[in-house]
Amino acid sequence: MSASPGTPTLPISYGSEVEAAVDQLLPAVAALHLEARVDARWVALRLLEEEPVTTALVADAPGGRQVLSQAADAGARIREATGVPAALVIADRRYTWAHEVAEAAVTRETAPRSRTDRLDDVLTHPWLGVPIFLALMWLTFTLVVEVADPFIGWIEELTEGPLARMGARLLAAVGLGGNWVEGALIDGLLAGIGAVLVFLPVLGMLYLALGVLEDSGYMARAAFLMDRVMAPIGLSGKSFLPLLLGFGCNVPGVYATRVLERRRDRVLTGLLLPFVSCAARLPVYVLLATVFFTRASGTVVFAMYLLSIATVLALGAVLDRVLLRAERSSSFILELPPYRRPGARVLGSYVTQRVGAFVKEAGPVILAGAVGIWLLLAIPVGGDGSFTDTELDDSAFAATSRVLAPTLEPAGLGSWEVTGTLLTGLVAKEVMVAAFWQVFDVEVPEEPEEEPTLREDLVEVGAGFLEATRDATLALPAMVGIELRGEEDEDTTGLAAPLRSELAASSGGHATVAALALMVFVLLYVPCFATVGALKQELGARWALLSVALSLSVAWLAATVVFQVGRLLAPLLAGG
Repeated sequence: MSASPGTPTLPISYGSEVEAAVDQLLPAVAALHLEARVDARWVALRLLEEEPVTTALVADAPGGRQVLSQAADAGARIREATGVPAALVIADRRYTWAHEVAEAAVTRETAPRSRTDRLDDVLTHPWLGVPIFLALMWLTFTLVVEVADPFIGWIEELTEGPLARMGARLLAAVGLGGNWVEGALIDGLLAGIGAVLVFLPVLGMLYLALGVLEDSGYMARAAFLMDRVMAPIGLSGKSFLPLLLGFGCNVPGVYATRVLERRRDRVLTGLLLPFVSCAARLPVYVLLATVFFTRASGTVVFAMYLLSIATVLALGAVLDRVLLRAERSSSFILELPPYRRPGARVLGSYVTQRVGAFVKEAGPVILAGAVGIWLLLAIPVGGDGSFTDTELDDSAFAATSRVLAPTLEPAGLGSWEVTGTLLTGLVAKEVMVAAFWQVFDVEVPEEPEEEPTLREDLVEVGAGFLEATRDATLALPAMVGIELRGEEDEDTTGLAAPLRSELAASSGGHATVAALALMVFVLLYVPCFATVGALKQELGARWALLSVALSLSVAWLAATVVFQVGRLLAPLLAGG
């Protein structure tokens, strides 16, 4: 049966320039007397494409070198006439021919575009996609801060109040009250348990939000969008996946670099991961933001994540051009799943596994760090105190911190209390919250009152939980400007007052600017020893040491710039 009009036929016509070159090469190729089954026209086309196997076959034949020279000249003429290599001209014509065959042979029924396609027109748009992604991230972290904060306060009050009193009663009942054992268990171990527990609402909300984004199919779109964003630093969207894991914990992010094929990409991604703001830093942000920035706390915390992303991109560009000058990564191929409604069971499993694994791995470190801090606070190195009965200023903790405190004076953080807390963050950022409470343990004079009974403590636990649940619920409409929560008096007890006082003293009266510099330092300096160990295991000791030096240098420089610039701008902003 003859082909219908418009149906493409063989042989493929490659255009006048290519066909003229093939006609010139055919006699020379035929004269080579290659194997009988080898078509001369096919060989001529492959020579124009500079295909290695065919080129080698012709080069080995008598007179083949002259044919290769003719093919090279023909290819140069095609490039001069078309502006592109002959291989691209030939490939384009083949794809065009295949498309014409498909159009002639296939009958398609016009189907309505799916919901996924319509959503992707907006969510993966070259200009709208990234702003939408940033807006979703802002909503995510604002939700985490606003909803988790009431429960964090409840847990802190629980461990410092009812649980501490119950533990003291139990120790007194067995004859261990009022000595170093009570201090170790109540001020050390229980403080560490409280530091672990405060992560539960924060991590629960964070992983719930990330789980919704992942199970809905949007997280794959985020990787697709970030592929374009990360191209300037020589990485593809594949590196976005380990970096994304780093927002939960840097350690699994480092191990996830194994999915990258090239060592150059693994090294660059590993060096950038410590600057990704892990979940362990989040309680520190929340603490400082709620104390110093009150209603804007969610926005300030979100700004830390924006700074984290900006730092990764800026440092990536520098490292890509200074330390790692190899060729760029290969293209990123990722299947975009259809959008779907997240399942409650899947989300529950996602949150439970990740929170459970985090607490299981970090819990012992947090407890050990809290007990270690208590021990340093209990050991006297001056004054007239004794073990567990020494002034804070005379403790081993203060002595160690004072040696390092001057290095942070340019950042407005030259207080030994702040320096000591940052030192505990080298063990794990989770320890810093417990360290703040222990270092700034200032007794507030109160009128004598009867100690609550066990029944009253239990009532306080339940009432506090209900109050935290109410505040978290009312925080949702407050995010869109509908404020249903009553105005609260500023907290001048607990941790807020000593934090403000200490930062005001170390910064020359610019406590808020110093708090922002402190948040920046916490974001950028060495994440934890566990991350350093993972980097050593995956990249080697040299790259791990470089990572430590890089993060400390960048953190000091950034915090200093933030404080010095903020200190200069503060009077102008106040006057405006």
